Amino acid sequence: MRFRQIIFDVDDTLIDFADTENFALHRLFNAHHWPLTEDLQRRYHSYNQSLWRQLETGALTYDQLSEMVFHNFIKENYHINVDGLAIMDEYRSYFSQAYKLLPGVEDTLRFAKKSGYELTILSNGEAYMQRHRLELAGIKNYFNLIITSEEAGYSKPDARIFDYFFDRAEYGPEETVFFGDGLQSDILGAENYGFSSVWYNHRRRKNNMNLHPLCEVKTYPEFVKLLKNNFERIN
Repeated sequence: MRFRQIIFDVDDTLIDFADTENFALHRLFNAHHWPLTEDLQRRYHSYNQSLWRQLETGALTYDQLSEMVFHNFIKENYHINVDGLAIMDEYRSYFSQAYKLLPGVEDTLRFAKKSGYELTILSNGEAYMQRHRLELAGIKNYFNLIITSEEAGYSKPDARIFDYFFDRAEYGPEETVFFGDGLQSDILGAENYGFSSVWYNHRRRKNNMNLHPLCEVKTYPEFVKLLKNNFERIN
């Protein structure tokens, strides 16, 4: 077997991020009686993603992002001053309750585990929230190691989060493949650190960063075929 260990991302790789975000936003905005139109929700998503891209490049810290997201968005769109950290804590409490798996996740994890792969998690997020969602989804026990950016003190693609991970992992980079949806976080992080990745491109995005994952798959059954063939059939 070419690889011994698979690292999985969580949001939009295992758990449907769009579904989670939609659930959490509606619970939060309904609780505060803030009207949430489809246009406002799209604007929120775009703004939030822009902050996460800044986090991944090191332009923002996790604490800065947490304080800015809702403080700035609510002020700009509703003309209300709110405690950004308090609202973020409330949002995360709702976020942690949503755990819809993407199609094919559990069957793939079961197959990979039976095939002898060490399954692990490396996620940009909070330790409790990510572990709790994995547990609610019924897949936490598939993973022998779960590491988040909160614990490591750094976010993907920063090399230091991979140092932190591999210091605790059973296998090293040469025996590891990263499976994730994020070009800038997962695929760039693995490429810069010098190990292989599979891009889970189920959102049909363009690879506009000139990155070179081992291969690209759009569904979990495609990934299972790679596992069955020991990654010998590469696009």
